[in-house]
Amino acid sequence: MLIAEIGLNHLGQSENLINYIDKLIETDIDAVTLQVREPEFYNEKWGGHPAGFFNLELHKDNYFYVKDKIKASGKKFGIAIGDINYINFFESLNVDFYKVIRNDITDFKLIDKLIETEKEVIVSTGLSSNIEISKFVNYIGDNKNFKLNHTQLSYDIEDCNLNAIKNMKQNYGLEVSFGNHCKDINVLYMALCYNPSDILFYVKHIESVPDSEHAIHLSKVNEVVNNINNFKKALGTGIKKTSINKMEETPYEKSERLKNEDADGWDNTLWG
Repeated sequence: MLIAEIGLNHLGQSENLINYIDKLIETDIDAVTLQVREPEFYNEKWGGHPAGFFNLELHKDNYFYVKDKIKASGKKFGIAIGDINYINFFESLNVDFYKVIRNDITDFKLIDKLIETEKEVIVSTGLSSNIEISKFVNYIGDNKNFKLNHTQLSYDIEDCNLNAIKNMKQNYGLEVSFGNHCKDINVLYMALCYNPSDILFYVKHIESVPDSEHAIHLSKVNEVVNNINNFKKALGTGIKKTSINKMEETPYEKSERLKNEDADGWDNTLWG
């Protein structure tokens, strides 16, 4: 899936949230997430941005609107959850999947509650060591509803460590997605070389939002999605075989080849 993360960039305002949802359902992304943090987070000034932010918590009524709009569009609705007490509420809305944020991979009370939902869960490893990831994988056993998410909570390209996607797949036997926090958007495209199960990126409607540094403006989302889907075609099957020289074929030969490919039911589906 290609997942657009609103996070807290709605700034706790319904009109901003509606704008995000209305714009995103018109794009080719597969899913949308919102972030719900622990109560103490909302009670303090958000200190990760020079401006600081207050009142980032959405009223519960907003989630009914979001659920209806997103599901009616055929896309999936996910929650990046930081408050275990909200899970029953989101289960009543029948959200499609959850994301475990920060270092909550070590919060087994939260993990147990998410196991009970039987929903797909993407688990961030942005602050986790190999030891912590191993403990988590051993804890969930053969539960295949869980995916790991490789990310680094840093804007710097030097910290992206994309090779970890390959290593995590080999070491833990789970699907591994990639969540981008780097300011250089090209990292999203480079991550395709590691065939992540999903790609997650933040979106913004203005510059002055909590995740502004690495978020993609709403007006650019379709461009980024189209690039990802197009670049993914370059990966191929990895199998070398006898092929034709497309660089020297005549227009007629090209036309006949394309007809044959269509007749064979050429599958251009990129993301399941």
